[in-house]
Amino acid sequence: MTEIQIKQTGLLSVNTLIVPVCDNKVFIVDPAACSISGDSFSFLNFLKTNNLECIGIVLTHSHFDHITGLFELKEVFSNAKIAIHKEEASEIQAGLGPMNQSILQNFGMSSLIPFFNQFVNPDILLQDKNNLSVFVQSTDEKLSSELKKWIVIHTPGHSPGSICLYNEEKRVLISGDTLFYGTCGRTDMYGGNQRTIESSLAKLDRIIPNGTKVYPGHDCCFTK
Repeated sequence: MTEIQIKQTGLLSVNTLIVPVCDNKVFIVDPAACSISGDSFSFLNFLKTNNLECIGIVLTHSHFDHITGLFELKEVFSNAKIAIHKEEASEIQAGLGPMNQSILQNFGMSSLIPFFNQFVNPDILLQDKNNLSVFVQSTDEKLSSELKKWIVIHTPGHSPGSICLYNEEKRVLISGDTLFYGTCGRTDMYGGNQRTIESSLAKLDRIIPNGTKVYPGHDCCFTK
């Protein structure tokens, strides 16, 4: 597998991404497929059928719709490390945090809150300008070299710990819910801030060149 695979999964059709690194190793972005939405096995079967090994899980942010598949994926790939920005680690530690509880209540989905009590703690707390080589031991030079090409860009606004992942060599941006075609992520929920997301969008505009392919957290890919 040489191209990023998009699987629309979970309760709100999240773009769960299977990102190739090298050989049969991949990292997964925003695993949403789960038993509640009835699509967990189709996603996991894709990995199994293609003999893909998940070495890491990146959460672009901690909103419930982007993390519902985290527990089931971790059960299968127990050695895969979970990475999230440090500003949102508390949202998935020891049960669901206040931001997600508020959002689930606003969506009329409070009954799902107990589902998140089974979640595991993150292994890696990301910061702006980190790269994804944090997933592996430095002795695996080939894997480490490829993961170093994926740079973390902190883009708060949709949520305090929202991030994008940028690979300059591949001219690819994984934008989560920060950036969509012609618009940006909503900021009217708990933890959102319109002025902050505007600053994040300006930051992306400075960093990301035209011609970059963008993989958003929902809907279709596009080229900047």
